[in-house]
Amino acid sequence: MKKYYYEEHEKTYQEIKRDNLLAWDQYHDPVQYNFDHFMMKPFLERALEFIHVTSKASSVFEYGCGTGAGACFMTERGFHVDAIDISPTAIELAKSIAIERNLKINYSNQDLLEMSRLHKEYDLILDNYCLQSIVTDSDRSKLYSIIKSGLKSSGYYIIATAMFNEVRSYGADSYYCGDSGIVYERTPSPDQYNEAIRINNEWWIPKRRHLTKDQLREEITNNGFSILFQEDGNLVCMKK
Repeated sequence: MKKYYYEEHEKTYQEIKRDNLLAWDQYHDPVQYNFDHFMMKPFLERALEFIHVTSKASSVFEYGCGTGAGACFMTERGFHVDAIDISPTAIELAKSIAIERNLKINYSNQDLLEMSRLHKEYDLILDNYCLQSIVTDSDRSKLYSIIKSGLKSSGYYIIATAMFNEVRSYGADSYYCGDSGIVYERTPSPDQYNEAIRINNEWWIPKRRHLTKDQLREEITNNGFSILFQEDGNLVCMKK
C-alpha cells in the first residue's frame, strides 16, 4: 500500500532533477525562490536570533529536508546536521549539492513515521514546510512523539508550515474540511491507499493539513510542547 504523501514528493523531485533545478520552493515559484533563498529562511534567521543558540557543537535534525536548503544553511553556520527525506531523488540531489559546497551533512533516505523514536538527542529539530504534508491525526500525533524522543530538554523545535487561508482556492479535485483543516485530493485508485475515504460517494486521499493559527497552537500544546514564539505557521517550541 502506498503512503499518501510519498508519490507527490518523489515525482516532484524527479521533475526538479530533470529540469536541473535545486529546490522545492524554486520548482513552485522560481521568480521568488532558489536554493539559497528558500521560503523558511527569513523566519529561521529570526528564530536563531530569538533562541540565542551557539552553533559550536550544536546538533540539528531536519526531517523532510528535500534537497537540503535548510540543512546547508545550518551547516554553513557551524551546526552539525543530520537530515532525512522520504524521496530517494531528493536525498541524491542533496548529497550532490553538499559535496559541491564542501559541506559535511549526514543525509539519509528515511520516512520519519516509519521510526519509533530518534536514536540521539538534538539541540534543534527543524520542520521546513513538511508538517502540512503529514495530514492524519494519527500520523501527526506519532510525528510529535518522535520529535519529543529526540529533542533535548533544553532543545528547540522550529516549525514553518502552511496555514489556512480564506482566499485560497482548492479547485474541483480537492475537498477542504474546515473542522479538521484537512485537504483531500480525489483519487481514482483508492485500493492503493490505507487512508482513502469516501466523501459524497467519491474517493479521496489526504493531501494537506491547513489549520488556523489557533488550531495549530492548540495541537502543538496538546502534543507536549510549549510555544515560545509564533507568527501564524512559524513557531519556536520546547518540550513541556
